[in-house]
Amino acid sequence: MKNIIIVGGGIAGLSAAQAAREADSQATIHLVNAEKLLPYYRPRICELFSGLDPEKLTVRPKQWFADNSIELINEKASSINAEDRKIRFADGSFLFYDKLVLATGAKGNKPELPGGGEKNSLALRFFADIQLVQNLPGPVALVGGGLLGLEAAWHLCKAGRPVIIIERGSWLLKRQLDQEAAQFFLGIVEKAGVRVALAGQSENYDGTTLLLSDGRAFEAACVIFAAGIVSEIKLAKSLGLALNRAMVVDEFMRTSQPDVYACGDCAEFMGSTAGLWTVSQAQGVVAGKNAAGEQTAYIPKTPPYVMKAMGSTIWSAGEQTAISLVKKNSVSGCFTKLFFDEQDKLVGATLIGDIKQASNLTKAIAAQTAKEEAKREFLQVL
Repeated sequence: MKNIIIVGGGIAGLSAAQAAREADSQATIHLVNAEKLLPYYRPRICELFSGLDPEKLTVRPKQWFADNSIELINEKASSINAEDRKIRFADGSFLFYDKLVLATGAKGNKPELPGGGEKNSLALRFFADIQLVQNLPGPVALVGGGLLGLEAAWHLCKAGRPVIIIERGSWLLKRQLDQEAAQFFLGIVEKAGVRVALAGQSENYDGTTLLLSDGRAFEAACVIFAAGIVSEIKLAKSLGLALNRAMVVDEFMRTSQPDVYACGDCAEFMGSTAGLWTVSQAQGVVAGKNAAGEQTAYIPKTPPYVMKAMGSTIWSAGEQTAISLVKKNSVSGCFTKLFFDEQDKLVGATLIGDIKQASNLTKAIAAQTAKEEAKREFLQVL
């Protein structure tokens, strides 16, 4: 009977465990989760700041693991011996595997910041980070104007915390919005009561004041970094796997060693690590199936970006090109922008505020709808 061990309790690991069980009803499956919690919806942890019940973050209840004969091990894997196929845990126990799936995820990127305020700064990533921020009452400086930074800022603001977002670029959500859309959204952010400092480079933090390189200074009882991720590859190094910034995998989520797979934020496919929940979930399914004996290839798909924050919603999909049409209303907070290629085919779109057309726009982008038709349908332009 095959023994499959999956290291990592995020969505990649959980999806791998479920897929492995569906592919092989007889295999012994262990899911290792060092957080000592049931797997939870990591993208939603910021909602805890504004009062979300932590139990609502749980992806699968404890009974699900029993029903599917998946043993959940809440312990940290400390080392792996490739020759013996042996995983040793922090408590001294160990297990042997036939197939191994590494879904060790990533930690938040936390740049070094001089000044002595280390104890009051963190990279927001895990459940425990929320409690740390809550134990540091007062103004919060949030370094990073991406999805996580905006969501954290919004829920902290809802909890009554004064918030300043520090973005080193010239506009927010640079991966999701072009400059025009970002400028429109900035008005929504400021109206919601969140301050924004653009073109800001953090230079010093002493535990009470965050100083930027241009001399601007902001009171901060806590500094939160929401500035990307760093893949967890310590175990991969001990195994001698091929690495770049993450574990290099092929389309079957296979690493450089036989019977060892990787998926999610710790895996690098075609030179990149997406750092997205939906991608980790899809890769986990492929890794789990193949660990159980199937031969399933991962086909990458770029999902739309969706964010609910600042009392608004943002949806963005496809390519952002120079050829575009826009419809906006600052009073209602609604913004629609369509992007076209040189053949006047729809290749991307952005919605802010009202996103009811998101599903239809997804289909229209896939169909490369002609410019005139797209104008009539989505901008109501004749």
